[in-house]
Amino acid sequence: MTKHSKKTNIGIRHFRAALALAQEQSFTRAADSLGIVPSALTETIKQLEADCGLRLFNREARPVTPTEAGEEFLAGARRVLSDFEMALDDLRRVGGIERGAVRVAAAPSVVLFHLAPALRAFHAAHPAIEVTVYDDIAERIGALVLDRVVDFGLAERWHETDQLDYEPFHVDPFVLVCHRDHKLAGRAEVDLAEIPVADVIALDESTGIGKRIAAAPEIPPEFRRGSIRTRGTIAQLTLISQGMGVALMPKLAASVIQSPEIRHVGLRDLSLKRTLCILTRSRRGLSPAAERLLACLRPLGSLASP
Repeated sequence: MTKHSKKTNIGIRHFRAALALAQEQSFTRAADSLGIVPSALTETIKQLEADCGLRLFNREARPVTPTEAGEEFLAGARRVLSDFEMALDDLRRVGGIERGAVRVAAAPSVVLFHLAPALRAFHAAHPAIEVTVYDDIAERIGALVLDRVVDFGLAERWHETDQLDYEPFHVDPFVLVCHRDHKLAGRAEVDLAEIPVADVIALDESTGIGKRIAAAPEIPPEFRRGSIRTRGTIAQLTLISQGMGVALMPKLAASVIQSPEIRHVGLRDLSLKRTLCILTRSRRGLSPAAERLLACLRPLGSLASP
């Protein structure tokens, strides 16, 4: 068995070289993209392979392709290079956080009730920091965090992976949402059995809310089917505002469309809630700018420390 010393001359330039070769599939094109001669690129790849004791590319193939071991290495190399570039960004911001940037992903209801007021306070203190907001469903928000597209996300727990950390932030109870002229609109609370099944507008299970409803044993199966089915709560709320049915959804989500035509009614025999979380990558620190935005955000959640 070959023993590898902890001392190595392998560095970021070797990772960049391997990723460029995988991208261009040609030593000549990859070298050109890196601004070096092909012989220098060849030597860099040889050094990398010698250090790890594995062949990472099939040189005889046209175009040049990674080996199975190479594919595994490249996946890790992309993460390392991304973390390296993020660390450089953080370092460049030290002593000058006003030049920073933050990217955050959140569901529309969280943007309205939590992120917007947090951003108002954040921009008052740091007006020059650029903030990019992505609004999406829980599944894609988790993916945006995992893929390092955003610094952090605000959504339900969807991905069961040790690559994400979930910090509970806000508990959001489910309510009945109906038109103001619906027979149940004037009630403070109702039982599930009082809701006409024929009126229910169902939500597709591809969403975090739809998935939670489908997993709730106390909700009748008929509520999950519905004669009308949507793939998002905005469509549900729009239809409800036109008097076309009712729906079960979290109170925050039900409040995104603030229409005088829509009413929220408590559910006496349903304790279903969703817990919104702050999603970050495990074992990865946030930039100073992202940390300061979170400092403005955390006090706005229902689970904030007293």
